[in-house]
Amino acid sequence: MGPPSSLRIAIQQSIRQIQRLDDSQIKTLSPAARYLIAPGLSFVAGLTAASNSVRGWLARNGLRGPIPLPVPVIGIGSLTSVGTGKTPFVEFLARHYGRAHATPSLILQAGPGAADEIKFLAEVLDGQPADAAPVASPGEARAALTAHPAARLVLLDDGLRSLRLLRDMEVVCVNCLEPLGNGRLRPRGTLREPARAALRRADAVVLHHADLAGEEEVGRVEGTLAALAPRHTLFMRTRMAPLSLRSLIPPAASLDMSEAGGLGGHVSLARLHGAHVVCLVGVGLPASVEAHVRGLGAAAVEGAGDHPDHHEFELEEVQAAIARVRELQGTPGVRHACLIMTEKDYARQRDLFEAIFSQHAAAPDVTSGPLEEGAPRWGAYLLQSGLEVVQHDRRFSGTKAVFNAVLRLANDNFRQ
Repeated sequence: MGPPSSLRIAIQQSIRQIQRLDDSQIKTLSPAARYLIAPGLSFVAGLTAASNSVRGWLARNGLRGPIPLPVPVIGIGSLTSVGTGKTPFVEFLARHYGRAHATPSLILQAGPGAADEIKFLAEVLDGQPADAAPVASPGEARAALTAHPAARLVLLDDGLRSLRLLRDMEVVCVNCLEPLGNGRLRPRGTLREPARAALRRADAVVLHHADLAGEEEVGRVEGTLAALAPRHTLFMRTRMAPLSLRSLIPPAASLDMSEAGGLGGHVSLARLHGAHVVCLVGVGLPASVEAHVRGLGAAAVEGAGDHPDHHEFELEEVQAAIARVRELQGTPGVRHACLIMTEKDYARQRDLFEAIFSQHAAAPDVTSGPLEEGAPRWGAYLLQSGLEVVQHDRRFSGTKAVFNAVLRLANDNFRQ
């Protein structure tokens, strides 16, 4: 048995806090965090650095070289482990190359959290010429390609570079809000490896959350990273754009609820204007979710940072969030109170959420459709978002030309 839930959550919150602080700031924390948790994280980070050094030495001396695959491989990694937009960028590439180049792709997911990402990608890429598979070794990668013979391109989502696969093109995703974190390796910080080591391999750098960081800060970050990367490295800026809401509460299709289930209808983003929002999310950068919800006009937002990335929600946590929304809806002056989830969170535990929210389909105080004037009703919504390129590398005429160059470089390197 693991530690009690409350203790586990407290430890997770302490770790997340420590990962954002430098050594001088650690002094402000509790004795347990200063003398137990932080030193333990630093020790493990030292082991990570030593492991990276050994792997690098073996690779440089030809003792542990990368293994090629029979199709071009675009590796998509990230500088840190928090909010880099790596998985949305993988989704973007799969859609783009399937649509613009008729190139079916196979997404290989490696490392912690792979199962979560696979569920999410399977849902959002349904109907696209793309498949996804979790892999833990080069042998599994080859087996996955054999099982998907139509694939002409591999998109390797391997943030930790744990797979010894030859990459024909290297993309590094960066969170503009916390580009280098606190400068320390995981788990003491959020860096996956030293920035110089990651960027000297980069063929392209994706600066994510450019809209939230602001033009001046993004320019500063790009200048810093460009000084560490090769001259040929492409730079582009991206953001997550809210697209729509979809009700988590299905319409009551029958009196006994036997036909209720799944998601409800689409709802305008304007529904959040003036709303009191409770976030039920377990994502790497919850502040970005809160910023987007506030940007859509929400009057108040709470709960965004309550849970860590890839959090497995318990029944009681979901019920507590719903109870909080219903409490808010009964507060004078609150026009509409609602719960918000991300697509990744929903895909991770679809069965649990369907079972919970379908129970509310016939409740008189809930809405899965239009709001009726004078009828105070709460709602629960899935926030559907998509990655957008907001600025492409200025050496190219447009975004399409940039991604044409990425694919062309991967193909050229593969042939060599």
